[in-house]
This record gives sequence, C-alpha cells and structure tokens, in this order.
Amino acid sequence: MTSDNKPSIVFIGAGNLASSLAAALFNADCRILQVFSRSIESAQLLANKFGASYTNVLPNINIDADFYFICIPDKAIQRVVNELVNPKGIVVHTSGSTDISVLSRFDNHGVFYPFQTFSKGRIIPFDVIPICVSANNDDTFNKLYNLASLISKRVLPMNSETRSWLHLSGVIANNFTNHLLALSYQLSVEKGFSFELLKPLVLETAQKAFEGNPSDSQTGPAVRFDESTINLHIDKLKEYAPELADIYKALTLSIQSLNKNKR
Repeated sequence: MTSDNKPSIVFIGAGNLASSLAAALFNADCRILQVFSRSIESAQLLANKFGASYTNVLPNINIDADFYFICIPDKAIQRVVNELVNPKGIVVHTSGSTDISVLSRFDNHGVFYPFQTFSKGRIIPFDVIPICVSANNDDTFNKLYNLASLISKRVLPMNSETRSWLHLSGVIANNFTNHLLALSYQLSVEKGFSFELLKPLVLETAQKAFEGNPSDSQTGPAVRFDESTINLHIDKLKEYAPELADIYKALTLSIQSLNKNKR
C-alpha cells in the first residue's frame, strides 16, 4: 500500500472498461497512480480525471503500485505481458476469455473480470456488476477479492474454464441480442414504423427470461411450429435481405430443437 494506506493502481489501457473501472475504484478511495496507453492523448485524458501520471511507453510504468490492471483487447495481452517490466504489485487482466496462465511470469497475478458491457458516456453503478476473481495463490486472491468488494456486492471466485463459458454465454445473450435489435432497427427505419414500438415487447421478454428458464416463456411462431407464418416471414425476408432470412431460419430451427418435446 501507499503511505496513506490507499490501494495504488496502475491502469494499462484507457478504453471504456479502464475508464469505468478506474472511476469506480477512485470513488472507493483507491489511488489511481498512473495510466498507460499506446495513445498518449488517451492516457492523458483518463489520467487527468484522477490526478495520475501517464505514459505511452511500457518501460516507463511505475513499478511500485499495489495493483496493475491490464484492460486491453485480448489479442494484445500477451504482447503487453512480454514487454512489461517486472512490477512489485499484483498484475491482473480483465478479460473474460483469456486464461490466467498468460500472466504466469509474474509472481503474483490474477483475473479481475467485471461481467458487464461498457460504453463511452454511460455510467453504470458498479455495485450490481458481478466481478469474477481468480489468482495464483491465496494471498493474492484475498487481496483481489477485498479490492473487488470495495466496488461490488457480487464478487465471485471463478476459474478460467468457467469464466470462459460465462463470457461465451454473455456474447450470445448480449452481443447477439444487440445485433438482432440493430437489424430490427434497420428494418423499422426502412419499413416506416417506430423502433420504440419494440421497447415494451423486448423489456417484457427480458423480464420474464430472468424469472425462470427462458425456454419456458418462449413465444412466437417457431415454438408453435406455425409453418404458415414462418414461411411467410421467410419469403418476405428473402426479398428484403436474404442473409436475414438465413438468420431467421437458423434461429427458428434452434428454437424448435430446444422445444421439440413441448410440441
């Protein structure tokens, strides 16, 4: 710890996750010591919010911090690990799909994975965000768990294999759903109705989904095996956007496969 007993943290990365996480930890009375980014402008912009130093040169990173958060795209983690001068503190990455072993060259390392989507300009209360934690030894785990508990009420021990499945399920539930909403938005614009009309429908579907098994609340022509309506929709989509017709068919078959015993 620093002389004032506040946990000191260096952020490697200055994107959406780093910005949100740094703000949450700063508000929990942690000290943001330094920010690194390949873009000096991005590093400076984030560092200035917390009175921290900044750099775009990895060998210039302060080695005396308590924690080092690697908040960068998965494909860049190994390169940063290879270039990072041995720090004295705990080194963690924040990736959902990257194994903890990528950090094995550091004596004390772990994973600090907030399970949420982060976007510029959106402030999300961290206390409701699950944070998945793992480490290479018990002392490091306890320190990461305690740090996570400063900002979240849902801190979960989780190994790399389970975390990778959680991440995959998040991609399906979040990223794929958002893409389908983007396709619906495009369709609404081109066909002359308000995208807002879908909001009560989507919110009710999400609400019901988390009250039990989402399969039990499945509605629509696919689960009813309503071939007449399904074929009508496919024919319309073939004229509008053939690739969307393929998506419709694939999802319809998936719904029917999951619900075949209910027929």
